[in-house]
Amino acid sequence: MNIRTSLLPVLLVALTPMLHASESKRTANYILTTPTAFEGKDITLDVSFVKPSHVKSPIPEIAFFHAATLDRLEHKPGGNILVVIAAEDASKFAKKYGTNFEGRNASNPLKGILAAAPGGKRQGQVWLLDTTGKIGELIKQNKLVIEEEAGGGPGAGPRHPRRPGGF
Repeated sequence: MNIRTSLLPVLLVALTPMLHASESKRTANYILTTPTAFEGKDITLDVSFVKPSHVKSPIPEIAFFHAATLDRLEHKPGGNILVVIAAEDASKFAKKYGTNFEGRNASNPLKGILAAAPGGKRQGQVWLLDTTGKIGELIKQNKLVIEEEAGGGPGAGPRHPRRPGGF
């Protein structure tokens, strides 16, 4: 057997992890693949644009948005995540990140703490990025449950806030 023939499979196996290492770690898809590894930690995401969410806020001082992230290494969509912001900052937040993708191939960093909130009538948890620093305490006190807005119809509320993917 030729040494080149034997060496090729070994090299391919060795290089495979490095190929995946080039994936951007600042996307919702990356974070939500193993969210428990990031829970309670400060994370930074590259956000392309945001959309107001149809999630009802049980606390008037907070507002919800969906943030679309961008894989800046490959310049492709990087998934979406629910974001909690101070309600008073909603207009400024929307202006900073933009509310549609048209003409936007850049991203702005968004920092926050990854948290898991109860999903209300849905089973399971809803992963979100807390930019206020207050959500963890509200969850502990059972004061925050993520509920979709009643009567929103098709497309209202988060489609799959627990999974990476579309709005």
